[in-house]
Amino acid sequence: MASLSGSEYVSERHAIRLRYLNAVYEVSFPGGEIAGDRAGALNQNEETLLLQYLNQASGVPPAGRWMAFAELPNGMLHDAPFRVEAARPLAQFFDQRTQHLVRAAEQLGGHAIRLTGDAGVVVPVFPHILMAVLLWVGDDEFPARANMLFDAAAPGYLSTASLYVLGSCLSAHLQKIAGTPE
Repeated sequence: MASLSGSEYVSERHAIRLRYLNAVYEVSFPGGEIAGDRAGALNQNEETLLLQYLNQASGVPPAGRWMAFAELPNGMLHDAPFRVEAARPLAQFFDQRTQHLVRAAEQLGGHAIRLTGDAGVVVPVFPHILMAVLLWVGDDEFPARANMLFDAAAPGYLSTASLYVLGSCLSAHLQKIAGTPE
């Protein structure tokens, strides 16, 4: 489980040491209790994601190819709500503040990328799940918009429903780190 997830098994502690959003957590094995850097700050959805990631890990390395949520298995069925819950808040929050998006991503272990749009970042959410956020700044004719992309290996680690939750969690973390808009 540890090897397939890109994590480390700590035998003397009977725990798997896992990185999530640039913080290290230890998940007891087989009990599943979570401790670590920001364990108390994780919500129930995030704790569940950590356990699911470990349980479903396929060992497939990141593919280096991006997929929109709609391209995930059955993703088209929930693409519209995903955009409303995960992507739209990013567009509204980071519109005209692209440098804040980059700085927030860097605090989560990510970096700026050039794909399309006015700004883009890649964040290693889990060891084998990379996510990208692309932002188009609004102007007089068009409102700001954002998109979230998943590395094509992501479905080998989490179900589409879990990736939906993961996108919402990443969106919330980026906004929280960036703080209140000026």
